[in-house]
Amino acid sequence: MKSEQFVRWFVVFIIMVKVVYSLAYYGNLVVSNTDDTFSHEYDELILYWKHVSEFIFILSMSILLIYYFFPEHKFIQKPIIVDKETSLLFVLYGVILIFTADWTVFFDKDSHFVRFMDKIK
Repeated sequence: MKSEQFVRWFVVFIIMVKVVYSLAYYGNLVVSNTDDTFSHEYDELILYWKHVSEFIFILSMSILLIYYFFPEHKFIQKPIIVDKETSLLFVLYGVILIFTADWTVFFDKDSHFVRFMDKIK
């Protein structure tokens, strides 16, 4: 698979993650403003997916920034002309976003991801 085609699919993945985030965000708004006890049972699950999709979006955008603006990247034609210093700043920003992301969303002992991995073992 060519890198350009991979990037296109990666951007589609990022858009899908943003759609999931939007659905979870508006779902949380609806559930938190209703008095129905049935809908409040799903509030925790909706809030969880909101946080997870936000984390995946930040991580994916960071990877995309690093991919596009890595100063010594010779595999793709850069669609935006930036100087080396600006490119380095975007790479550093992407790295900082990865390190400052809330990793406990996935690796907390009570998260759905850890429970899923425990079931697989």
